Order: sequence, then C-alpha cells, then structure tokens
Amino acid sequence: MYYMIYSTKMTSKGTITIAAPLRKALGLKTGQRLSLRLSKTGNIVLDSGTTMEEFEAYRDKVIKNIPEHLKGLSGDALREAAAKAWTSSYDEQGRRVR
Repeated sequence: MYYMIYSTKMTSKGTITIAAPLRKALGLKTGQRLSLRLSKTGNIVLDSGTTMEEFEAYRDKVIKNIPEHLKGLSGDALREAAAKAWTSSYDEQGRRVR
C-alpha cells in the first residue's frame, strides 16, 4: 500500500524531520515552504506546492495555447482563456492530445 514508511519524533518545539529518502523522492529542498493540512479522517497531508520552475514551465505551456489577441488579459478573462487552453489539450475521454 505504501511505497516508503519512516517514523520520526517531534521535538518540544513541534519540529519533525522528514527522512532523506522521502525528501529526495518528493524533490524537497532546504528552505522550501511546505503546507500541512488536517484531513477529516485525522491524517496530516503534506503539500510541497509548486516550485517556481514548475510554475514557469506550466505557465509557458498554457500561454502558448492562448491566441495572441487574448494575451495581456487579467482577472476573470485571463482565467477563462487559460482554462479553455488547458481543456483543449484533452479529448472527450480525458486523454492528453498534443
């Protein structure tokens, strides 16, 4: 069920250590901000978010699908254009098309 299992101990200040193999597998870097959420079932969910490099790569993919006359929009118009560009990358069965 699980790919890796490690245990850790919380310090008096609430700090925990994430084992090196987990950090490596998740691509976590020193100083990176992480988000922790408590699920309804009482599990803690760790979210490493998106790195700037990942964001920029994703942004570049989306932007190339936006027609030139729609670039430079802001707010709702930009979100709508980006969503349309993103969804046009998939067929009716949810398969990615190139």
